[in-house]
Amino acid sequence: MKKLLLILMLTACAQTFAQQDALYSQYMFNPFAVNPAYAGSRNSYSAVVLQRFQWVGIDDSPMTSSFAVHAPTTKWNLVWGVGAVLDRLGPTQSTNISGTIGYQLKVRKQSKLTFALRGGSYSFGIDRSKLVFKDPTDQLNVNVGIERTTIPTFDFGAYYYTPKFYAGLSINHLNGGQIAFKDLNIDNTGLFLRQHLFLSSGYVFDLNSNIIMKPSVLVKYARGAPVNIDANFSTLFYKKVWLGVSLRNVSSLVLMTDINITDFMRLGYAYDISLNKLSAYNSGSHELFIGFDFNLKKSNTVSPRYL
Repeated sequence: MKKLLLILMLTACAQTFAQQDALYSQYMFNPFAVNPAYAGSRNSYSAVVLQRFQWVGIDDSPMTSSFAVHAPTTKWNLVWGVGAVLDRLGPTQSTNISGTIGYQLKVRKQSKLTFALRGGSYSFGIDRSKLVFKDPTDQLNVNVGIERTTIPTFDFGAYYYTPKFYAGLSINHLNGGQIAFKDLNIDNTGLFLRQHLFLSSGYVFDLNSNIIMKPSVLVKYARGAPVNIDANFSTLFYKKVWLGVSLRNVSSLVLMTDINITDFMRLGYAYDISLNKLSAYNSGSHELFIGFDFNLKKSNTVSPRYL
């Protein structure tokens, strides 16, 4: 039990104070979650609802809920999007509500480059009633219920894509911002919203008319935390079913599928298997999403990168 508590404490500290943004396994099927410049690139009104349960079997393990909608405009080459993310870990909870606006450039006949800015509010709270202290006289042992602080946050993204290739760069929480609980006489000046850097890329290989292969990679970095690398290899069969596998920092193996139920609705599921010491204490992580695409023009088709 002592080893488990130590592992959880170190992991929670890394996620809460360094990598504050939510973790996603199906980033290649939901790029807008990590890059605002993805908005409008599906050339449709696109909506995604996602739910993630991490480290099932461990009490108060991380849980993420998110919702997003994005689309291009019919003129001025503008794109837009709105989204909300609720991330819970033990006694802490963060909520990010944002709006996105961007500009799309046509580089060549079949390639585009989008720049976008996302702005919103980041709310961080801690439920002190869930904290148990060994020393009852500890200065942090103040049962005042849920303490919450809200600060503004801004993200920037750039996204280049063709029918078979994409590459993206995004920086979240450009303005930083201090997470401070002013109602308590506690020195919390060291808590800041960290900038997160995301680099992503993928390419489609057409083996034949019925099989498409797409390797992709996502690199994530936040100051004070190790570099996080997701390497994925997915295959699309008969334009209906994606099957994929990812390796994350040699600490997690991810198995996933994405199914095109209709030409406008898709379902996705990912199962993460821990490859580190946490594997002895949890039964894996589950991530589910449902996506909808309503084309602006009936003649438009969605690229194999997105199916």
